[in-house]
Amino acid sequence: MSEHGFTSSRFGRRALSAAAVVAIAATGAAWSGCGDDNDDEASSTANSIAEQANSTAQSISEEAQQQADEAQNQADDAIDQATDEANQAAEDAQNQADQATDQNQGGGYGN
Repeated sequence: MSEHGFTSSRFGRRALSAAAVVAIAATGAAWSGCGDDNDDEASSTANSIAEQANSTAQSISEEAQQQADEAQNQADDAIDQATDEANQAAEDAQNQADQATDQNQGGGYGN
């Protein structure tokens, strides 16, 4: 896995952890009612906050995965390009070696 993959993965885990902490804290505050005696309203607020936190965490996770995929694609492209260049260099070297062999063999017949 590329270096970017590790970074994105670490970023995604941290973001999810942060979102979970926010959701738990918000849920606790809502359930306590913040001084409000209406349990239904507190529960509704807690659910709304939790849904928003989950949505945010999902978005962050998707973005981190997209960045990881892009980094992997870039790494794959770089590997393909390096492989093509190495193959071309090997072919060029073989052609030069063949030409040198042909010249050495042909040079002795002319004398």
